[in-house]
Amino acid sequence: MRIKQLAYLVVAIVVLSTASAPADAAWLDAGTEQLPPDPTVPYLPAVAPVICPKGQGACLAELETQLQTRTDALGCDHDAVFSDAYLTITQAIHQATATSDFFDRPDRVNHEARTYAQAYFDQYDDWHAGETAAVSPAWQIALRAAQEQSVTAVGDLMLALNAHIRRDNPIRAVEQTEGVLRVPGEMPAASGKPDHERVNDVLKGAMDRMLTRLAQRYDPTIDDRPPLVGTVLDPDGLYSIIAAWREESWRDAEELRHARAEGGVHGVLYQDKLAEIESAAQAGAETILATTQTDPSRNAARNAYCQAHS
Repeated sequence: MRIKQLAYLVVAIVVLSTASAPADAAWLDAGTEQLPPDPTVPYLPAVAPVICPKGQGACLAELETQLQTRTDALGCDHDAVFSDAYLTITQAIHQATATSDFFDRPDRVNHEARTYAQAYFDQYDDWHAGETAAVSPAWQIALRAAQEQSVTAVGDLMLALNAHIRRDNPIRAVEQTEGVLRVPGEMPAASGKPDHERVNDVLKGAMDRMLTRLAQRYDPTIDDRPPLVGTVLDPDGLYSIIAAWREESWRDAEELRHARAEGGVHGVLYQDKLAEIESAAQAGAETILATTQTDPSRNAARNAYCQAHS
């Protein structure tokens, strides 16, 4: 990717990553980035479907198998970049949840990870079944770009990450229920936020392995660490973007929880917040799409490299 394009991408991502968290939200406090959620707002039964409700480790083992099967079937299809990246991330999270003292509630993390992945599977499967009306705008942009081979490998990765973290995560993973997903007691431990932060630690540790794998298998330029506005898109740079998006998703999920407690999932507050989340993810996708366009010669080189390394 050209340096100028990457500079625009990083600037846009930093701006967009904070766009959907209103400064006057009742559950925020100036200078308190990780303020726990309001314990007076109830946790309600999960929005259906409920997947892996007991949070057993077998859920992630099964998810790894699904991702491996999907990735193998994709071959050099441009959708394979994200599928492969997701496999690496899932393997890292599974290893961490199997370590008894890393997470406070590994069962909750397992449940969230499996529920979260299903959102990606549903969007991908609907798109490829021609059910495009069921696919969110951000995912439509990402999946169309992969299908048309219109962006770089970095573009394919970032488009999918944008849609999955900023759209799917607050809607399908974080804004959930009590029981296996929450624990009684004092905030913030009861909210699950400390484990949400520990997932960030796992992701940070997986970035180098993920980018190296993608470069070896799909496109050698994806880990070239190009310079951009004072930093580089290396494992640390990519992690910083992901961490910012995950903080945004947590805050969006808390707003959804408040809105659902106020008026239900069909209420105006909840539906307005869903629309805001969709709009922010779409805006991010449009920016990434515009700044990661490829050309026929680079695309041909990428495809040839993948074929030679498959």
